[in-house]
Amino acid sequence: MATRSETRELIMEPPNLSIEEEEFEPCEHYNQLEPDTAAAFTRSLPSGSMMVKQVSSCSTSVVNGLSKQIIDEMNAIVPGVLVTFDSFNVSIGPAVWPYLQQPAKEALGRAIADRGQTLSVNSAYRTIAQQLILYNHSLRRRCGISIAARPGRSNHQSGLAVDINDPQGWRPFLERQGWSWLGRKDPPHFNYVGGETQDIRSLAVLAFQKLWNKNNLNTQITEDSAYGPQVESCLNKSPIEGFGATPPGGGSRTLRLSTPRMEGDDIREIQQALANAGFQLDLDGVYGSGTAAAVKEFQAKEGLEADGIFGPASRTKLLKPKL
Repeated sequence: MATRSETRELIMEPPNLSIEEEEFEPCEHYNQLEPDTAAAFTRSLPSGSMMVKQVSSCSTSVVNGLSKQIIDEMNAIVPGVLVTFDSFNVSIGPAVWPYLQQPAKEALGRAIADRGQTLSVNSAYRTIAQQLILYNHSLRRRCGISIAARPGRSNHQSGLAVDINDPQGWRPFLERQGWSWLGRKDPPHFNYVGGETQDIRSLAVLAFQKLWNKNNLNTQITEDSAYGPQVESCLNKSPIEGFGATPPGGGSRTLRLSTPRMEGDDIREIQQALANAGFQLDLDGVYGSGTAAAVKEFQAKEGLEADGIFGPASRTKLLKPKL
């Protein structure tokens, strides 16, 4: 477990950011795009795997699988850096990640206890995968979004922000506990400004870099906590369901060279199809270096990007029906 001093070393300071100029986001509009019931959440999910850059639907909940892996990796690097508040008297939708830094969580709990009512939370922690979806939408003017912070720059990646219903009713209770209302430009948004917190936004970037490197042994990236073109490209190419996970709605997972190695009957099926196509590899059901190399050869032969990642495009080419 990391000590307090080690934690400070792991969490790098991001560039000086101005909330007014670089971090402001119309959270009220974002929240209206998210499903508010389990049924609506299920309907929002695509069928099959896709990459983050391919998401065109307005809800960020489509990337929940990858988001959970990023949160888990953050807590693996710095244990307890994000803690859940879902045991409080709160109402949260299926797209909400109910995580905060510990001091913010405790202050939120005191405010809820003081008022004695259920707090309806529309947004709390937002992962960099969710943030990239919003940022991509803003670049393309989709979903009515014209402005969004770049991943790692939103205060929703700080673990110190919540968007809520009835903000004016809750305002005096939250402000007494160290929360600050952002103002009329973003009515549902509150930031925790009390002490004993840290800027953890760069930790989210480091967590993704580590997650990517574990699952992409052939395309390693620098683990420096800095969000730049390389990280954005890799995040855009990441599967929304998470690495090695089954896609929403069922279907086939994306296969890649990872640590630990991916295993299963689906890999054996791909290996057999590659062998039938004349490629040399072991039929052991493990996605190792030999299988990745055979996939790369196949991709190059078929005019695909030869990256050794076996996704929907490679699957269609290799397993297409024989006429």
